[in-house]
Amino acid sequence: AADAAGDGATARRLVARAVAEARPERLRRPFTEAGPWLRPYLTAERPASRVGRSRATGPDGSPVPPPPLVEELSGRERDVLRRLALAMSTEEIAADLYVSVNTVKTHLKSAYRKLSVGRRNEAVRRARELDLL
Repeated sequence: AADAAGDGATARRLVARAVAEARPERLRRPFTEAGPWLRPYLTAERPASRVGRSRATGPDGSPVPPPPLVEELSGRERDVLRRLALAMSTEEIAADLYVSVNTVKTHLKSAYRKLSVGRRNEAVRRARELDLL
């Protein structure tokens, strides 16, 4: 209803609350079946280019903040993200943190989920947007 009324800020807040409530039960179907209107509230805005990054703007022209983190990153996930920002490979991160490659992959998967991204470069960009790096 908030989205239909054009109140993006309220819609974003309510969707973040719904996701937080659904996370412990691992509920995904309500979000996948809700329709295309929900997608902008679940994913980060894509920059137009690397040089001139344009932020999404609301109806009044004010910048729209990126979707909030639904769940905080753990300390180890932040460690892995810092090393991703340095363009280290999974093997290099594992060696630097004295853990297995599979452990690094687990931390990456969890961080990607929490940041609502699917790739390394997106994770680093999103973490920077949220001032996590």
